Amino acid sequence: MGIASKESSFLINYFHNFRLIIFVISWFCAFISIINKQNVIVDFGIICFAIFLLLNLFFLSKQSYFIIFILCVSSFFLFEEMPSLIEIYEAGRFVIIFAGLIPTMNLVKSAALQLDPIKETQKLLSSLSGQNSKAGFQITAHISGSIMNTGVFPMLAASVPKNSNLIFRKEIAEASIRGMASSVVWSPFFVAFAVGQIYIDNYNSWLSLLIGLLIGSMFTLISVFALNKNLNFILLKRSLNCLRPIFKFLIIVMGIIVSFSLYFNLTALSAVIFVMPILILIFFIKNLKKLQNIFSLTVNSMRTNIDDIVIISLAMMIGFIITNSPNQNFFYGYINFELVPNFLIFILIPLIMCILSILCIHPVISSTILLTIFSSSIFDINHALLMQAHLIGWCTGTLSSVASLTVITCSNLFSVPSLRIAFGENIFVVILFSIFGGAILGLLNLIV
Repeated sequence: MGIASKESSFLINYFHNFRLIIFVISWFCAFISIINKQNVIVDFGIICFAIFLLLNLFFLSKQSYFIIFILCVSSFFLFEEMPSLIEIYEAGRFVIIFAGLIPTMNLVKSAALQLDPIKETQKLLSSLSGQNSKAGFQITAHISGSIMNTGVFPMLAASVPKNSNLIFRKEIAEASIRGMASSVVWSPFFVAFAVGQIYIDNYNSWLSLLIGLLIGSMFTLISVFALNKNLNFILLKRSLNCLRPIFKFLIIVMGIIVSFSLYFNLTALSAVIFVMPILILIFFIKNLKKLQNIFSLTVNSMRTNIDDIVIISLAMMIGFIITNSPNQNFFYGYINFELVPNFLIFILIPLIMCILSILCIHPVISSTILLTIFSSSIFDINHALLMQAHLIGWCTGTLSSVASLTVITCSNLFSVPSLRIAFGENIFVVILFSIFGGAILGLLNLIV
């Protein structure tokens, strides 16, 4: 029995290592595809990534199987006919870039936690008390999370005093997730932006981020004061001081990514995948021990993000096939969308995404369907504003779903039940943000 158990364990480890090797190869090929999509290496990467996805279909969580089921059912209504093998292969050529996104973001997260300025920020956060604690955590999560994504949660959770009670941890967790998720509306470092760029051209995508920067700043300022009644500008200044050690790094990295993307006419996704590993290598080249630790942490993180990779890749393939189909408008026969007023569209998109997320339907599903519909030439609406409506919906969706990776990660690190995080004070915040954020976009659409 013992020998059989050891053999079984060996085979399982061998299989997991094989999966990881296949994934790393796909990651490298995704990197190459940014330079030249039409070459043998990229074709090989597509095959490797397809094998990787197929192998992982047998090791997903029940939640992920449910999401995939919903995606398949949705596809039934979105496809007029089954896509050909050529269409599927071209979709794979497009999706190969996503093989590089999640491991790259894991690399960014692992590297960030090794920086001394991050540790200094943690000390400043832990010294906060009273009304400026929640404000400090939300603002820090908003700015830092714009690059680190969910990687900001380990940094923030480590700053919470160990003797903190459940109520305090819940308040801090809610503030942290509220801050991180709201940076989705203006940061190019999120999957949400990459999803939107399938349907929205490069110019309008970047323009939407400028709009999102204003909306995200308004949301942060209003929510910080609304949810901390005794907060004043003196306490707010102390909260902002927590960003001082890392602000310079964040601005430099964001500036390099945006400049690289615009100069070489790349999507933000491609710029992140290409630039970030190089920046990390340059920064830590003098400290090889840290570099080795970073890659070790990245590998471990990659093992835990398999579900997200499979779901996102499948959704992106569906979205690509739909948007490149000569018969995109067939599903308009189900609902006469033209009767929906343009102003109402901008409210409906984030609100629908939010409500469906509460029902545990991932934003990648709802956004794929909604962007496919409303990016059509049938609708005379500004595409930069449409992109921003999608980003607001993604933000509110990740905040309100107990099934989202954001909520689950935050719940585990802060030791707070996921139901309390998703359905606490943030549930009212996301509904109001969906309505009022959408209304602002609707008004802007009338002006422009």
